[in-house]
Amino acid sequence: MSAAVVQYVFKPNPGINVQELIALIKEAADLWRKHGADVSLWNVQVGEIGNMTFVARAESAAKMGATVDALNEDQTFVAWRAKNMKAGLATWVRSNQAYEIPI
Repeated sequence: MSAAVVQYVFKPNPGINVQELIALIKEAADLWRKHGADVSLWNVQVGEIGNMTFVARAESAAKMGATVDALNEDQTFVAWRAKNMKAGLATWVRSNQAYEIPI
């Protein structure tokens, strides 16, 4: 089986409290972990400097699908999405979903 990742790239909005943004990201990370994903947060240092990337990883595409399905059914996650949008701390840049190719 090949691993799968989902990547959410965003840019913190100017003048925001970064600690508030990190707290929201930690809440999301806990929810993704609860439903089986391995998560990490990245700060872009070359290229699109200033962007951040939240990455969720699963052992397979099937497990990623199960994780996303569980998140979408989790009312805590649904509430987190609304809270995140209302906070206005970051602007979405792009999302990617990728599957590992064993070499």
